[in-house]
Amino acid sequence: MPEKMKLECGPVADYHTHPDYSVDGHGTLDEWCKAALDVGLSGICFTPHHEANPARKELDGYLKIDGQKVKLSDVAVKHYLDNVAGVHEEYGNIGLMVRAGMEFGYFPGCEKIIADLQSKFDFHFRLGAVHSFDDMCFTSRHDAPGLFAKYTLKQLADRYFDMLDKMAGSGLVDCLAHLDIYRRFGLEYYGEEVNTIHRGRIEKLFKTMLAHDVGYELNTSAIRHGHYEYYPCMEIVNMARESGVRLVTLGSDAHHVKDIALDFDAAAAVAYELFPHINE
Repeated sequence: MPEKMKLECGPVADYHTHPDYSVDGHGTLDEWCKAALDVGLSGICFTPHHEANPARKELDGYLKIDGQKVKLSDVAVKHYLDNVAGVHEEYGNIGLMVRAGMEFGYFPGCEKIIADLQSKFDFHFRLGAVHSFDDMCFTSRHDAPGLFAKYTLKQLADRYFDMLDKMAGSGLVDCLAHLDIYRRFGLEYYGEEVNTIHRGRIEKLFKTMLAHDVGYELNTSAIRHGHYEYYPCMEIVNMARESGVRLVTLGSDAHHVKDIALDFDAAAAVAYELFPHINE
């Protein structure tokens, strides 16, 4: 987004951001809050990654504090939450609502780890996601080809949507992130069929989401990844609407301050149920 560009779609919050507490994030909470005000956001929610798969112990199980990777621990999480509370006190007084969330990554057995953490700390927003299986991350350009080589597209989709379904039914998340994120590198590997592989699979997920009051986000990072449709694609958005599944927020999935609220003016028109004034 161009520097200082102001949103024209009214009060908007970005509920998927990765500051420097996230192992792959950049920029302090203060820098993010200043950028949010600069582009005209009314709120921001920080969602550092909570990836705790012990099979990926060299990559997972960390936060960053003051630029240093530290093990995920109660002390590290408290440091993060206390810092968010501090910036909320500062920026809330000048019109920016600041919220503390986390993006919880699913892996088999994660439920107890996440439940234990949530029993100790309150998060304003619990975002759930599937980024990897077979201990390989398919949202990583490095890992994706090796994982894709092991699965046909149908097998990959079956596994992915089954894991999303388990996360939605866990009672541990409020919202699912980037529902068809497999498109990020999957389109290049599998071809155009990746854009419709959700058919016959996502319907079961929607039933679970409805049963557990789990919503989904409109994630604009697809634009940054070279796609012309957001995550999820418009067909899934319309299927969700027909099923009664709630679209609850916009998220840029930004890992750099410069990408905050990416393409939100256009996304607000797609997410018209969140911004009814745009159709008045």
